[in-house]
Amino acid sequence: MDIKINYVAVAVAAVVMWIIGAVWYGVLFSAQWMKYTGITEEMAKGMSGLDNAIMMGGSLVGAFVMFYVQTYIHHAFQVKDVKGAAQAAVWSWIGFVAMVHLVNNLYQGRSFMLTMIDSGYWLVSMIIGGIILVKMQKKEAAAN
Repeated sequence: MDIKINYVAVAVAAVVMWIIGAVWYGVLFSAQWMKYTGITEEMAKGMSGLDNAIMMGGSLVGAFVMFYVQTYIHHAFQVKDVKGAAQAAVWSWIGFVAMVHLVNNLYQGRSFMLTMIDSGYWLVSMIIGGIILVKMQKKEAAAN
């Protein structure tokens, strides 16, 4: 497939996903997530700066890779607008993200609510990130 990757759009989508994660897990669902994972505040505070840097950096790299791949999905399905970006995100989420969380949590004996919290974060992030990709691609195309 010969496509042009807008690396700035991919990076912006990744950073936005990272910010959504900070709000999602730090403000909106912190207490519930900790309850369902068994992680205590003492455990979280006991992590080293290096551990946190590896987690944060790894999540940013993972988001970048995800939106890089999402660019290929947009190209393959000829996504050209916000509606198409949202649809691609939802279908990708259902098939690849929600089901992985569901199956993993079932086998690990974790709460369905944990599945909802974690996979919900990915759904919101994938929709917003996909919209960013489409909008920035349109801007770049209009500028050329």
